Amino acid sequence: MYGREYGGRELRFEPSGGLIANSLVMMDKETDSYWSLMTNVSLAGEYKGTHLQELPVGEKIQWKDWVAKHPNTLVLSIDGIEHEKINPYENYFNSKEGFRGSEVEDKRLPTKSSIYAFHRGGKGYAVPFEEFEDGAVFEVDAGKLFLYRPDDVEIFYSTLAFVSEDGGFVERDGAWYHAASGARFDPEKAAFVGEGGQSVARLDGFDTFWFNWSMSQPDTVILRSK
Repeated sequence: MYGREYGGRELRFEPSGGLIANSLVMMDKETDSYWSLMTNVSLAGEYKGTHLQELPVGEKIQWKDWVAKHPNTLVLSIDGIEHEKINPYENYFNSKEGFRGSEVEDKRLPTKSSIYAFHRGGKGYAVPFEEFEDGAVFEVDAGKLFLYRPDDVEIFYSTLAFVSEDGGFVERDGAWYHAASGARFDPEKAAFVGEGGQSVARLDGFDTFWFNWSMSQPDTVILRSK
C-alpha cells in the first residue's frame, strides 16, 4: 500500500493501462505522472524520480476470511453484482508461467515463485515463501527482520513482516519474541503483544511473484533462512 500525499497534494491514482517488465504502472489524475509499483518510483511526469511512500498497513485476504472478521462490511456492487461466481485468475495462479507466458531471465528462482519483496538501504530484496513458513529471522543492513506465514495458508494470506534494530527476534517453546522487550508475536493480532511490543515496526514490502519483481529489480538479493 502506498501513500497519496506528494508535494503537498493528495493524488488520486488509477491504472495507466501500461506495463513495464510485466509490472503494473499507475498514473495520477492531478499531474499525469507515471508510477511503477515494482521500482517504487515515478517514471515520467511532474513527479519523475519521486519515490512512492510505502505504508505497511495493507492486508491481502480472501473474502470468506474478511467477512468472518467483519460481518457488517459493505460491498461496492455494479448493477447489483457483488462478485464473480468464477475466479477469473484461477488459471493464472495455477500456471507456472508469468503474465501471457513470460519467463524470467534470472533463473535463481522459478518464474512463478511466490516471494516477499522489499527495499532497504537502496537495495531490492526477495524472500521465497518457503524460507519463512511458521516464522524466520533474517539480517539486513544492521537490522533484524522477522517474516511469518503459516505453513498451510492460501497464496492470498498476507505475509507479516517486522524489523528491529535492537536485538532482533528469538524463538522459544514454539513462539516468537522480540528479544529486547520480550513482547510475544501473536499471528492473530498481526503484532507483537506485551510491554514494548508497540516498538516493533512493520517492514515495508509486499507479496508478489519472482517474475514481477526480478524483471524490474535485476540486482535483487535473495535471502535464505539457512
